[in-house]
Amino acid sequence: MSSRFKRTAYRAWHRAVFRLQTACGMLDVKRQPAQTIFLHIPKTAGSSVNEYFASFTGSRGSDRFLPIDMYKGDDYYSEVSEEGLEKAHAAMYVTGHFDWHTLEAIRRPDAFVFTFLRDPAERLLSFYHYIHHIDERKQTNSSQKAWFSGLKSLTLEEFCAGDDPDGLYATNNLMVRQMAGRQIGTAATDAPFEEMLAQALKNLQTLNYVGFQNSFDNDFQALVKKTGFPPLRLPKENITKKLAVYPGPAYVAKAGKQDILKLAAPRLAWDIKFYQQAQSLVPEINKRPFIKA
Repeated sequence: MSSRFKRTAYRAWHRAVFRLQTACGMLDVKRQPAQTIFLHIPKTAGSSVNEYFASFTGSRGSDRFLPIDMYKGDDYYSEVSEEGLEKAHAAMYVTGHFDWHTLEAIRRPDAFVFTFLRDPAERLLSFYHYIHHIDERKQTNSSQKAWFSGLKSLTLEEFCAGDDPDGLYATNNLMVRQMAGRQIGTAATDAPFEEMLAQALKNLQTLNYVGFQNSFDNDFQALVKKTGFPPLRLPKENITKKLAVYPGPAYVAKAGKQDILKLAAPRLAWDIKFYQQAQSLVPEINKRPFIKA
């Protein structure tokens, strides 16, 4: 059975169950958000999350489901276009690797906004292996093609601790940069990370829900319960495992978390502080009820 057929069947089943539960009064649809936004930090189970919400809002081709990254220009570092911001503001579900600056541009007063966090070293390790499972020759965006090719040409040491601009953009305390404001223009090693950490933590506390990768199943069920969506079985989508390996010349297939911790310590330091402090803040964030405007 093809993966495409499985996805179609999964979505159709969810929609049927959703309609049945609604008709029987088992769900309080009045409590469901008019707009749901997933601020997707790379390599934090985003494929599974998006597959679930696509079951209720529609396919990626509809106006209701919007992967906002598709509205970036050909330049990998470019920001979301005005057209993309306009479409995102009207969509029911918005997802993407956008930063806080973009979120502020699309977030409606009645929006339910959530994210998932992951241990910084594990996240970076997952990203390292992911880029070596991408065939950059098949990328339709010339900027992304060059970006993947450039990252794959780096040794593990250069990826973790070098001064390559693409490497820095992808690795240098990305969670703090994404949550603090702009990812673009903040990847330099002399960026004001102490100030950015404080802003990232402040921003985090305005979200409606925050989950963690290491407790994903339970956290996701708590998320959909808070939004009023049905707690149906979540599809497990691991993109990397489904891809063939297209390694760069210096790919270390056996690289593990300890390698990342040893080599990328400065590039993880502020993300680790953010992650540790977030763990103490999240219970209070998630305890707050979501009241639909």
